Amino acid sequence: MTDLLCMLNHHYPMRFDNIEFAREGGSKSYLAFAGKQKYFLRSVKPAFMEAAIRGVDVQLFLQEQGFPVPKIVLTNDGAAYTQDDGLFILYEYIVGIEADPMRDGQAVGALVGQLHQFMQKYPGQLIQRDRQYYIGNYVNILRERNYPEAEEFAAHGDALWQRVKDLPRGYCHGDLYRGNVLKTPEGKFYLLDFDTSCEGFPLYDAALFCNMTDYFKFKRGDFSKTRKAFEKFMPGYADFNVLFDLIAVYHFALQATIMELFGPGCVDHHFFDKQLDWLARWSNECK
Repeated sequence: MTDLLCMLNHHYPMRFDNIEFAREGGSKSYLAFAGKQKYFLRSVKPAFMEAAIRGVDVQLFLQEQGFPVPKIVLTNDGAAYTQDDGLFILYEYIVGIEADPMRDGQAVGALVGQLHQFMQKYPGQLIQRDRQYYIGNYVNILRERNYPEAEEFAAHGDALWQRVKDLPRGYCHGDLYRGNVLKTPEGKFYLLDFDTSCEGFPLYDAALFCNMTDYFKFKRGDFSKTRKAFEKFMPGYADFNVLFDLIAVYHFALQATIMELFGPGCVDHHFFDKQLDWLARWSNECK
């Protein structure tokens, strides 16, 4: 922690006196204190630095437009991040809790609609997400692991892709689960973590936020809960089947990301079996 404090005090204008570990995922996160002022610090792993830099650019654009995102604190040199034995991004700390799809769905749906509109004017280059990202990466991993039912996963993926491939394309946050939507005590919402920003399916954002299922265990009642969340998020939207399909697509994309983060050996064939069972049961429930 001493090295991080020295880095912060070298690159930023305020004087930091304490730092605490917060959590770890695709990056390590810390709470940094300068007197009574609290900040949020991300330390990005090398494999995800390029995506993080793209996300910073998107966030700076939205910040300039007045869209509610956590403010990035600039360095002494006016940079949005520092590369000092890693990539570090410092944000103003926002007090809040994660949004609730059932309680906050309508408000968040309107905010995400504004996000997609703002991003139509984004001048930067967005990465293109296609079948390989949404489906193919996971299927390839299963084949490389010699999973016996890899081709059954591939068949599920092919069927899903045929149903979603012609959806409207545009800006997609790409990781808009409820933990990336923060609600302050005053009732204001902030969107977080733009590292997965891409040109993909905007409806994917709706599917992820409204997803009320348990990722690891299929529960029959989750289908109706998810539909109710969709109805709040997108009043008047009729084709719920495609949104349910996107939740299944999420299982392919997220699992590939998890294995990229923690290595292909982080799960075993038993886990793959449970995922395959989840997808089969979800598919039947959605008919």
